[in-house]
Amino acid sequence: MVALAAPAAAAAGEAPSPAAECAALWYGRDDYAKRSAYLDADPGGVELARAFRDAAVRLNGGDAAPVDAFIARERRYWALLTESYVYAGDPDSRKLYHDQLDRCDAVAAAQPETRALR
Repeated sequence: MVALAAPAAAAAGEAPSPAAECAALWYGRDDYAKRSAYLDADPGGVELARAFRDAAVRLNGGDAAPVDAFIARERRYWALLTESYVYAGDPDSRKLYHDQLDRCDAVAAAQPETRALR
């Protein structure tokens, strides 16, 4: 029975869509900016996070619960990664952050909720 539960547990942690990952990044960035002297808050970033979330909900058939749960769980990791990049100057964090921004730019171009905000 444990073997049968493992795939379900792994699937529960997966992003409902790439748009949900992008929402988590932008919300996490905003979380860090709110408490940091090294990064200014960006109202446009919050708007983009909301638009990515809306796209993720649409792509998830209108079911917001898994999208919101994913964002709530993952945004803290993006806040930590942003801090590691901005405050500590960690080159690996910088690469991960910018790689995800590139992926999010591609996602934004493909979704009506985010296309005009790019």
